[in-house]
Amino acid sequence: MTWTRRAWLRSFSASLLAVASRDLYAHLGTGPVEPLLPAPDAWVVDQTGQRRRLADMLQGNVTALQTMFTGCSSVCPLQGAMFGAVQEGLPRLRGRYPLRLVSLSIDPLSDTPKALHEWLQRMGAGPSWRGAVPAGDVEKLRTALAGRAPAENIDRHSTQVYFFNAAAQLCWRSPPLPQPEEVLAVMGHLAKA
Repeated sequence: MTWTRRAWLRSFSASLLAVASRDLYAHLGTGPVEPLLPAPDAWVVDQTGQRRRLADMLQGNVTALQTMFTGCSSVCPLQGAMFGAVQEGLPRLRGRYPLRLVSLSIDPLSDTPKALHEWLQRMGAGPSWRGAVPAGDVEKLRTALAGRAPAENIDRHSTQVYFFNAAAQLCWRSPPLPQPEEVLAVMGHLAKA
């Protein structure tokens, strides 16, 4: 009888925490994206120089996407290191869909496919970690990802991770600079969905 009551209290507390967290995340622009949003309609050039639609790059994979630029010396190396740690944890995750990491440059004037390729090499990127540079309106793309207008100064870009399901739909936004374990938990959940 005591165990049943404790189990009920734990379950009730977890439910309250989940609802409170969802409301807090929604206020901060993090957490679940409701309704799910299609990938932004944008053309990108990947680190090999191939031009393609962002949605096509995401389609069929559970993807964690970060924004960055190769000339950044403040948070982008931290973001790269975080994705490096996530990359190491990907083999532990099992699901119905392949997993992919994407580093999306927000500085198409300076970031060429070659520069992006070199940045990915410095970060230790493997085959499941791709890079891309937008071939169009960067501010429109950043706004679509974040759900709000981006900071005007490129150095103050978002450090959130944006999660897409295998149908290339944006379904989750992380808090700023998430821990690798948090990224892996969301990806693992989406891979099983």
